[in-house]
Amino acid sequence: MKKSIGISLAAILLLIAMAVGYRAYKADLERKEAAMRATNEQALAAARREDAERRAAAEAEARRLADLQAAKEAEETEAQLAQVRAEESARLAAEETARRFAAERDRLARDKEAAEAAAQRQAEVRENEFADADARRLAALKQVAELERQKRELANREAAHAAAVKRQMEIEAAKLKQAMLNRTRNPADFWWRDGYYIGVYPFGAQQGGARSGTILVHPK
Repeated sequence: MKKSIGISLAAILLLIAMAVGYRAYKADLERKEAAMRATNEQALAAARREDAERRAAAEAEARRLADLQAAKEAEETEAQLAQVRAEESARLAAEETARRFAAERDRLARDKEAAEAAAQRQAEVRENEFADADARRLAALKQVAELERQKRELANREAAHAAAVKRQMEIEAAKLKQAMLNRTRNPADFWWRDGYYIGVYPFGAQQGGARSGTILVHPK
């Protein structure tokens, strides 16, 4: 009986020990699970924090990159706008230069046409003046030639008249000489006859009522 009581006590003690051990094991397991859960929660929280930090860093980097991209795009846009404005300014300047060149070309063309017209008019005026001067020169030459011709004709007429007068005087002188010679030979055969005026009164011109300018001639 004592043996059975001891066995029962041992069994009871074993059960108690098993219960206590189980409880300790369970408590330890719970502590371990709690520690594991705490570690897991800490790890999860750390992971969450790291993920949040990574997301925040990624978002910040994305914002930075976006800002950089926006700044770059803004710079590119500004550069493009500046290029467009420069090209537009260059185009306007080129158009203005072309317009000035065209206006200057038109002005030079008008000036050239005006100069050519003026030169043509001056050439025509000079040609007319030259023609008038040449006509006046020719007229003067013709007048001089005509005066020379008239002078020569007058000189020729005067020379011919002088020669004719000289010949007539020589003839009259010869006749007068012959008449005087004949008178000395036969004075009764002479009579008065109208003679030629030779600028002198012959000997005996007033005798017998003869007029001045008459001479005595012998009939042939």
